[in-house]
Amino acid sequence: MSDADTSPAPALPKGILLPLAFVNFTIGAGAFLVIALLAPMSQALSLSKAQAGWVMGAYALAYAISSPVFIALTGAWRRRAVILMGLGLFVAASLASAFATSAATLYAARIVAAAGAGMVTPVAAAIAVAISRPETRGAALSFVFVGMTMAQVLGVPGAAFIGYTYGVPAAFIVAAALGALMMIWIALAVPADVQFQPQSLATLGRTLLSPRHLVAVLLTVTIATSGYLGMTFMGPLAEYRLGMGRDGVALILGAGGLGAVVGNLLSGRLVDRLGPSGALILFLTGQALVLPALTLIPFNLPVGMALSFVWSLVGWGFTVPQQARLMAIDPATQGVMLALNAAGIYLGSGIGSAMAGAVYQGWGIEATGVVGGAIAALGIAHLLASDWLIRRKG
Repeated sequence: MSDADTSPAPALPKGILLPLAFVNFTIGAGAFLVIALLAPMSQALSLSKAQAGWVMGAYALAYAISSPVFIALTGAWRRRAVILMGLGLFVAASLASAFATSAATLYAARIVAAAGAGMVTPVAAAIAVAISRPETRGAALSFVFVGMTMAQVLGVPGAAFIGYTYGVPAAFIVAAALGALMMIWIALAVPADVQFQPQSLATLGRTLLSPRHLVAVLLTVTIATSGYLGMTFMGPLAEYRLGMGRDGVALILGAGGLGAVVGNLLSGRLVDRLGPSGALILFLTGQALVLPALTLIPFNLPVGMALSFVWSLVGWGFTVPQQARLMAIDPATQGVMLALNAAGIYLGSGIGSAMAGAVYQGWGIEATGVVGGAIAALGIAHLLASDWLIRRKG
């Protein structure tokens, strides 16, 4: 046995990864807090249901469009500078959201916030990979991305508490304050000279015209579409199955949040052991099986919590292996691929939510999980086809 086989596993550079994880927490909480505060926000600004729905829709659309473009435009900048600029936009937009007096000003503020967020999350992932050894890159990505899953578990409920207790503006002000604190921490903790591959609009154009790159990143859309078919009506499903209101729904969603964190942490270890595609096949198989079970099996509270936990574990587990897989295709396109991946999550969430509504209306709530599971199964075929294209280097 060689020395390499017996040496301890290299440690993760947590002094840099920790602030990156907290940055993702801040961005995630600031993005999704509007979901928790739609009712009081709509009342305060006299928004219709359609206008309220577009508060998150405008953010998602702006993120999907702006992130790849801005990552390409800032592709020659130092990585720390890009994160600081993105956080600056996020802070300013959060403050503008707090003091918005109309739907138009709120939409504009959320669009700017999305543009800033789209510069932060992909670059945080790129830094995590750049400062880690190859054998620990999966663990590094999962460490950084756990901040985003924790935003779902703690950030959104916390925003709801602040917004309902102290008013909606207070929640946005807290988000801005967290962003400002993150700017200080990033400036102090992240080296200015992190090595990276410069990107440009030409890089983005070549990537979008390359079949192996495009098919690979579209897998993100496929998986996110499947997941949001189940996620969109999780609350109404829990009410329907349990006959319970707030408390039952909160417990079901809380179990799902815990599963998301566990899935994110587990995914990094699986990537380092099985490779990105091997880990993705496991998670997609799990999603294809669990999503139909979630909507078809009559459940009581303990069973519902268990199903929600397992579904979120496999549903959120795809993010790290897919990021690792995209970055391994071509070092010259890592930055734009990460941005396109993030855009794909938002695009898939929009498609999945729209499909969930149509399926619910046409075939009932039970069918949402069946269709979502079928799309997850198609995701396995999508993955295999994509890997074949990558091997061809076409």
